[in-house]
Amino acid sequence: MDWLNITALLLFIIVNIAAYTVGKMSEAMSEKLVRALSLILLCGNLLRYVVIYPLFYHVIKIPAEFSTLAYFIAPLILLSRWEKISCWAAYSSLMAGFFYYMTMIVAGETIYGASSRTDTAISLLCHGTLYFCGFVTITKKQYDPRDVWKLLVGIGYVIIRAKMLRPIVADGNGMLIYLLLDAVPIKRFLPEETWKAVVPIYYSAVILFLLVTALCFFHISERQYKKFSHLRNSEKKA
Repeated sequence: MDWLNITALLLFIIVNIAAYTVGKMSEAMSEKLVRALSLILLCGNLLRYVVIYPLFYHVIKIPAEFSTLAYFIAPLILLSRWEKISCWAAYSSLMAGFFYYMTMIVAGETIYGASSRTDTAISLLCHGTLYFCGFVTITKKQYDPRDVWKLLVGIGYVIIRAKMLRPIVADGNGMLIYLLLDAVPIKRFLPEETWKAVVPIYYSAVILFLLVTALCFFHISERQYKKFSHLRNSEKKA
């Protein structure tokens, strides 16, 4: 493993330990911490996208990726205590953070090795914060599996928005969401004559994967809520 992969692994372990520790705290205490981190995440990224990129780098960056959009939507939901869609804040935070760190651990140096160390460090920090907030949130809240449609609507919104923004997004062809929407993993490795048959299967598999992650979210969140409720009650009795 290269240094970036190892760094991501160590940070992921630290974030999980921290989230586990905070998950055992009282709801009031953990909510204050999550809200504070959400505010920092939101303000920090507003500063990056509204001030730093346009004024210092002379480029307009529009959040199109699932994770970069989560930088703004998830903290806004958590800060506003918008309970009706809080499941989306938890789901998007966990999805963005978990899969980013898994990618970094497995192939971080290969995929992101050419990126600046500053950008990589900021991404690790932002995704770690998202994951932490999502982890802690599901230890405190119970979500109704019947709300799975909210997650699917949110996923649909991200996809439709990305497609609409594509003409004005800088370096869109290098973004993960566009690589997936264009079926690049298929077109890069399979001969063109197979695309007509394979691409529909690929899109079906992607849709199935997203549906499974949405359903698994409710199963995992229910298990985590019961587990940490038991831990908190045990500590109170002790």
